[in-house]
Order: sequence, then structure tokens, then C-alpha cells
Amino acid sequence: MNPRRVLVWACVLELLGAGCTAGREASPQVQVAAPAASAPACPESIAADAPLEADYGPRIQSRHWLPALSPSEFAFVPTNSTEEAFRQKLELAEGPVELLGMEERTAPVIDGGAALVLARPVSGGYCIVNTWATWQSSEVDVSLAGSWVSPDRRLAILLLKLELDRAAGGEETRWVVLGTDGGRAWIALGQPPEHQLIAPSVTLLPKKDQLFLDVKLEYVNRLRLGADGHFVQAGTRR
Repeated sequence: MNPRRVLVWACVLELLGAGCTAGREASPQVQVAAPAASAPACPESIAADAPLEADYGPRIQSRHWLPALSPSEFAFVPTNSTEEAFRQKLELAEGPVELLGMEERTAPVIDGGAALVLARPVSGGYCIVNTWATWQSSEVDVSLAGSWVSPDRRLAILLLKLELDRAAGGEETRWVVLGTDGGRAWIALGQPPEHQLIAPSVTLLPKKDQLFLDVKLEYVNRLRLGADGHFVQAGTRR
């Protein structure tokens, strides 16, 4: 595909002492497992949406409660190495949202993945708002290149930078733009799987109460954030 165009846009066992004495014989000791404590309920304001791209499976879904926000909860394959790449908190009108960026590697490194988990602190743990993840045929480094919260704190926009090691083909830089209002998350530019931008530079540009996205190709393509939290074409400049 033409690189000059905008492209492919995570027992309590209770021992009941049944060994009481009845007559002259002692009954055998019996172990009975107490019912597992149920996880706290997540707010219904969190939408039960599907993952934004790659799926971690039925264990990690939107509105799922976890006791801790840890990379070990989100590996695609348990034997893979999963490390934290960044962590940040957003203060939104819906409530605080924590971001956990992660990188996953095979051993030896043949391919790899990158991920972002958005979660809200609830009852001593975290409720998953949603997850975004991708798996590539090379090692992937991910960073949070920028973030913006609207003046009314109604929503936030996140800019992820992906750096892929294509070995003989050289390094490749991709960008993913996400939005969240604390109750759900969405891809703010493009639709999977064509939502990963291949471009030398992408930047968030706040101007007063508006937000623009500058995508540098041969020229700078400027997009404006719409009221629905998605970017629309605003213009092109040299």
C-alpha cells in the first residue's frame, strides 16, 4: 500500500471440623470448600463492548473486575514475556481512568505485540473499560505519544506510537488514535483492521477548546475532532 497516504488505521478453603466424636468412633475429617467470593460488580455505565482489536479471550472483557492492573493478567500466551511500557491516569467527568500500556514478546523474540488497557478503580480493584491490542510478525515497542482531555472532561483522546522492527525491511512507525469517555472506548480514526496509520509523524494539536490531528506524509494532513469523538478531514497544508 502507498506509504504516502494515511493507511491502516489483559480459597479461601474453610476447614469444617467434621472430626467430632460420635459414640466410640471418630468420623473422618472432611474438607469443604467455601463458596468463592464473588467479584465486585462493575458500574453499568461501563459498556459491555467487544475489544477494540485483538481479543484477550473471555477472561478479560469490558466490565470485568480485576484485583490489580498488572501486565501478568493480559498475556496472549502465558509463557510470553509481558512488560509495562507506560501507565497514566486520566481525570474524566465519569471518574478516573487508568491507562496501562504493555509490550509482549515471544522467547526467543520472533514476533510480538502491544496493548493498552483502560480501567476504572472500583472496590479496591479495577473494572475494565476496554482493551486494544495488536500482534505483529516483529518486535513492537509502544509509547503514549500524546493525550488530551476536553475542557469539560467529557472525553479524552490518546495517541499511541508503535515502532516495529522489520529486520531486513527496516523499522516502521505506526500510530493508533483512541478515544474514551470513561464508560467506553473507541478507535477515533479509522476502523479495524485499517486504523493503524503508517506515517513519519503524527501529533495532537489543541487549539482553544478544539483538538486537531496533524498527520505528516508528503504534506501535513490536518483532521479535526468531531463532536462524536472521531476525527474528520479539516484540510491539507504544505
